[in-house]
Amino acid sequence: MYKIIRNSKIWFILSGLLAVVGAAALIVFGLRIGIDYRGGTIMEIQSINSNRVEITTKSLQEMGYSGFQVKPSGTDGVSIKLGSISNDEHLKILSTLTTNLGDAKEISYNNVGPTIGKDLTTRSIYAIIMASIGIIIYIAYAFRKLPKPLSSWKFGVSAVIALAHDLLITIGLFALIGHFYYWMEVDVLFITALLTIMGFSVHDTIVVYDRLRENFIKNPRQDIAVTTEESVNQTLARSISTSMTVVLVLLSLLILGSISIRHFILTLTIGIIIGTYSSIFVASPLVVVWHKKLQKSDR
Repeated sequence: MYKIIRNSKIWFILSGLLAVVGAAALIVFGLRIGIDYRGGTIMEIQSINSNRVEITTKSLQEMGYSGFQVKPSGTDGVSIKLGSISNDEHLKILSTLTTNLGDAKEISYNNVGPTIGKDLTTRSIYAIIMASIGIIIYIAYAFRKLPKPLSSWKFGVSAVIALAHDLLITIGLFALIGHFYYWMEVDVLFITALLTIMGFSVHDTIVVYDRLRENFIKNPRQDIAVTTEESVNQTLARSISTSMTVVLVLLSLLILGSISIRHFILTLTIGIIIGTYSSIFVASPLVVVWHKKLQKSDR
């Protein structure tokens, strides 16, 4: 049997260090905000030129633009994201690309205003907060029949603390990678990835908690640390196997998939690995530590 609960201080220190690194990266580097949130222009050009991405990038640089992003789109397309431009600038860019690529054809052109970006930011924050509150309420209700003095609310709050741990580390690593690679930007796909990570992580945590509840009901007088140790070890292989199958699929998509969703896949991969770790080494030990501290304070 692995001594996971007995060594909970080690996991808390490791999690604390990872969280500090994540927070530091977020403060020092910040997030590379995409056009979805800061506003700007999105153009999609079609060309059969094999060097369309390189030629488009060089053309924009020669025209004096910076902070833009050029990505392949579909089989013969190029997606361009840059700051807000006027209609004259748009026509000049299109003319230059047509000349340099030889066969450039504009597929779409959209301007995203800063007002829309601000609204998306607000909605994204609300989505994460509402999801966290919903998780606490759901777990508290689902585990309401736990034997006393255990509280189902402790399970719900501990699960959300573990989720906050997952999101902070994932966002911190995202900021670190985004500092060096332009394609790691915060957009709607990034928020979707965070919400998916929350769902996957809490699912993994509930699997461990459910076994914990079963063992508590069977042995209500057994020490909580002993019961939790047994429960975590009983679900350990299942948790790791389930996560590894998902991670292997994500790695395949990361290697073979389109560059346009690379940041989404990488965020999911990091988040699911961190989420699996927290469901085993953070969420369950938190319940034990919280319960024992309250027991000491009541004496």
